[in-house]
Amino acid sequence: MLHGKIDDSIFTKAVTSLVKRIHDHTHVKDSLYEQATIYFKELIETEKQFQFAEGQIAEVEKELEAATDAKQAAKINHKKEKAESLLKGLKREQEAKRVDRYNNVIKICNEILDLLGQTGENETTHNAAKILGTIQLIAPIEGNSVPAFNQRAKHLYKVVLCIKLLDDLLKQKLITNSYVLQKYQEHQVWEKSKDKTKPEYSPFRTDIQIPLIIAALFQDVGHYHPEAQLILKGPKGDMDEFRALNKEERSSLLKISYQQALRYATFGVGVASYRGNSKEERKAFYQEEQEKLKFTRILLKSAINPESGIGNLLKVPQVYCSVVLSTKHNYNYETLPRVKLVMEKGAEVGAYSKAVSDSLIKMTGVFPQGYGVTFIPQDSDRQDLDRYEYGIVVGLYPEDIEEPVCRIATRNLAFNAFGVNVIIGKDNNLYFNGAKKKLERVSEERLEEILRLLWSNYEQRKHLDLIPKCWFPTEYFSYARFQNVWNKASETIRIK
Repeated sequence: MLHGKIDDSIFTKAVTSLVKRIHDHTHVKDSLYEQATIYFKELIETEKQFQFAEGQIAEVEKELEAATDAKQAAKINHKKEKAESLLKGLKREQEAKRVDRYNNVIKICNEILDLLGQTGENETTHNAAKILGTIQLIAPIEGNSVPAFNQRAKHLYKVVLCIKLLDDLLKQKLITNSYVLQKYQEHQVWEKSKDKTKPEYSPFRTDIQIPLIIAALFQDVGHYHPEAQLILKGPKGDMDEFRALNKEERSSLLKISYQQALRYATFGVGVASYRGNSKEERKAFYQEEQEKLKFTRILLKSAINPESGIGNLLKVPQVYCSVVLSTKHNYNYETLPRVKLVMEKGAEVGAYSKAVSDSLIKMTGVFPQGYGVTFIPQDSDRQDLDRYEYGIVVGLYPEDIEEPVCRIATRNLAFNAFGVNVIIGKDNNLYFNGAKKKLERVSEERLEEILRLLWSNYEQRKHLDLIPKCWFPTEYFSYARFQNVWNKASETIRIK
């Protein structure tokens, strides 16, 4: 039974904060997606203002050509200066807003990379598992709030998958993009360099990882353009945006979303601003910034039909997220491990690269991070016991994709916070029918007793399966003392 203080750990707070700052509804409208929505809403009016100012300048220039004396020309020139000043003011205002958006995006990109850690592969892998698992564990499992939360949380989830997938594909030499390979080589030189004047961040972080994060964050931003919102919510704004769209609606939405995502990445966010007085430095700076933006645009463009190219870096995690953090009303937590089958089917029909899809599943395993696994424990003689226990998936790169690395959440039918990990084989994982059949020999009275021992509100849970395929660890994770399920395990037990 659960007892303790309901609160969030420092890490959980950091993840929750990032989710909200990327996509949430705030009073000051400063989340990335709120800023993008404002940009799209103001776009039509902004374009009208620019057209008006440019039209005024064009009219004044015609008047100037027709001027018959110096006094008239001077008067017209004054009008021209006012019109040009208006245009410059508009440009300065829009540029200031763009720079503010850009700085906000870069700040969040760096915070994500810092949270992942940059001191080594093991740290990054460990923290990636923590971020992915935390998102899953704070997500609602049932009810009307599931689609909206998943829609907001999937951006950070996808970013983490993209960053880790890039590392894996580089290791396997499956990346052929010359720009990525060049920056990866520069990164290796940067890592080995003892030069105290070298940049704080490697070229790989600034020129590859951050543009990739920007592409992943804003891959779906076009959904918030007014034309896309019209499709999703209807002319009165009262339609269910999470409903199943018909073929025509979906085709139109995808087209608008793609075009506006490119537009926003290019003009709504754009590139960093140069600070300095050197013409040569300015030229080199903007050339490098344009290369980064070009890479972001390539990722967004090629993700539509990636084949075997770099677009798989976005496409494959996007499909994975669409299952694990589904925004559909028929979302079913119990079936999340079917993500492997969905990924395989997509690869079979050529929607993306099979090699990249396989790499992602090799990383995540069949069971998503943070998933609640129910399993049959064993005694010291490795004999199955007549009960089940709860575990939470906490490890990426399982040795066998069907055998998740889990942190034990219960021991002897009591919730605990002790650091013990288990590798759960198929024969003892109740998600699989073979394990379920083992417990079918146990009496119904004993199975009800197990449920009663686990939960104080047993009467409210009597509708649950007596032999559960999985469990819902959201309530467990809401207690502060249970949130560090990724700390170093005192031991790892194999159950199979």
